[in-house]
Formats: sequence, structure tokens, C-alpha cells
Amino acid sequence: MTPQRWSFKETNVGAVCDRFGGEVQTGPFGSQLHAADYSEVGIPIVMPQDMLHGRVVIDRIARVDVLHASRLRQHALRPGDIAFSRRGDVGRFAVITEKEDGWLCGTGSIRIRLNCPEVDTSYLRWYLAQPKVRSWLEHNATGVTMPNLNTAVVRQLPLAYPPLPEQRRIAAILDKADALRTKRRET
Repeated sequence: MTPQRWSFKETNVGAVCDRFGGEVQTGPFGSQLHAADYSEVGIPIVMPQDMLHGRVVIDRIARVDVLHASRLRQHALRPGDIAFSRRGDVGRFAVITEKEDGWLCGTGSIRIRLNCPEVDTSYLRWYLAQPKVRSWLEHNATGVTMPNLNTAVVRQLPLAYPPLPEQRRIAAILDKADALRTKRRET
């Protein structure tokens, strides 16, 4: 039996965004979001410290009240968006799920919205977690003392993907292996 051959589409984030009406946008800067704007309750803001293994963790997540959130609505996250750390550990990212729908992209973060029906979100999380992607980001980040990502660099991030059914198969295998590793660690 001959192994199935499929071809990967090789492109970059910017080309996919341009093709499907997506965008790459930085989170709010300090002039838009001040320390005094944070509150105990309200809409969560996803910052680099909240990104772990391609997911959002809420242990220390900051929040803003609804009034500030409506003022910052251009930074709202939707399922399928990717939030990246913009400075420091530039390989840190989280793929946004239904659970985080409407939360905000935070200071020190950059949001990618591919809007691409050809890319499965679970596959994308595994693709971005590859060491070669982290290495590319670190190598292409700007800054001498601390690596920084900007929209121009993120738009150039290479993106390769096979047909959608194959993406789903790959993601399912990796999700299953990850679940087994987690279960073994817990045991």
C-alpha cells in the first residue's frame, strides 16, 4: 500500500489575512489602558503571562469593567484568533476558543485574526507550538536588549498547512497524545 501524499500550502500570515479579510493588530498601548482601569470583576484581558502551551490560563488574569471594555472593543478576541506575546518571550501564544470569545487582547500582546476557513484551529495551535516557529519568531524579532514583535514581522510568519481533513487528523492525534502525557503526569 502506498502512503497517501498531500501537499502543504506554504504561505505566510499576512498573505492569509489579506486573502480572507483577516488582520494583525497590536493590543492596547499604555496610553489606552492604564493601571487604574483594571478591576476585580469584568471582562478578562489576555496578556502574555496568561498564555501557556497555546492556551489561555486564568490564574492571574486581569480584568476591566464593561465601560473600559466597550472603549477597547477594537481589541476584542474571537474564537480562532491567536494572541502572541509582543515582547520578551515572543514564542508565547494562545489560540482563542469559544470560552474566551469577547475577552480583550491585552497590553504587550499582538492579535492575529486569520479569518481563514482553510485552517483548523487545533492544527494551528500545534503548528505554532513547533520549535521551528518559535525559532523563526526569535530570529526575526526586532530589538537589541529585548526581542519585540510588530505587525510587519508577524505578517511575515511562515504558515504551512495540508488540506483540512488532514489538519484535523493531525490535530486529533496530537491532542490524544497530549491528553495521555497529561494523564501520566497526573498519575
